[in-house]
Amino acid sequence: MTISMAPWRQFVLFLLVLIGSLEVLADDLVIPGSGNPEYILGQLASAFNQRQAQHRVIIPPSTGTAGALRDVGEGTSPLGRVGRLLKDEESRQGFIFVPLGRDPVAVVGGAGVTVRTLSATQLLDVYSGRITNWRELGGKPAPIRAVGRENSDASRQALTKVIKPFRDVVFGPEVKIVHLDPRLIELLDRYPSSLGFLNRSALAACSSRIVLLALDGVEPTPENVEKGHYQAWVELGLIHKSGGLPPAARAFLDFVRAAEGQGILRRHGILPPATGR
Repeated sequence: MTISMAPWRQFVLFLLVLIGSLEVLADDLVIPGSGNPEYILGQLASAFNQRQAQHRVIIPPSTGTAGALRDVGEGTSPLGRVGRLLKDEESRQGFIFVPLGRDPVAVVGGAGVTVRTLSATQLLDVYSGRITNWRELGGKPAPIRAVGRENSDASRQALTKVIKPFRDVVFGPEVKIVHLDPRLIELLDRYPSSLGFLNRSALAACSSRIVLLALDGVEPTPENVEKGHYQAWVELGLIHKSGGLPPAARAFLDFVRAAEGQGILRRHGILPPATGR
């Protein structure tokens, strides 16, 4: 009798394990969207996942802010990640912005770049194709492999706040235009004489040494952003639709707002959200 019952016990145990695994999968929280907060959210997700076993947060590769708005709007994901504030029409559609903080946008060179500062005029000259070699900027001779972004990119919009002509600059023929942050990071890693721009926390994903360039003599540090000396920065955040959130999303937002999550943000140079806007 005992022998004949064993297979049934094994079957019941198998069903319990299967049901349990389905519950875990159902409680996964996938947060799609912008590349700007991708790295820092990966750090927050890793800490959150290690702290508890009930929920699991997954940060997939960037699909841009448009991907966050699409997936959250369609209900595919309860949370999305963005690198800018919501537009008025997006707020009217029921999207809610949860700020993570401000992150300076840095102009950066690849590992072989010896220049340490650029003026706004020089940056415009590089991207318009009037300057094509680092020698013309006082650096070690090498072709400038400039990487550009479309006007809607959050990092470009941040630079446009302080360099107004950058919005309408016509990129030179040698400028490589990319649409997602991981592609920019890939090119910075691949080419030692590259030039690009991205928020500082996202640049931590680079596998090679990169050179942070001062802009008009001001370095892109959190301290300079906080003091108002450096005005090019993005506001990182999460978005969701009005209404209830699933338990995993609520738990993760609570973690981000708590002391441990805020400490992770500060250690990566993310300043508290700007007020008064």
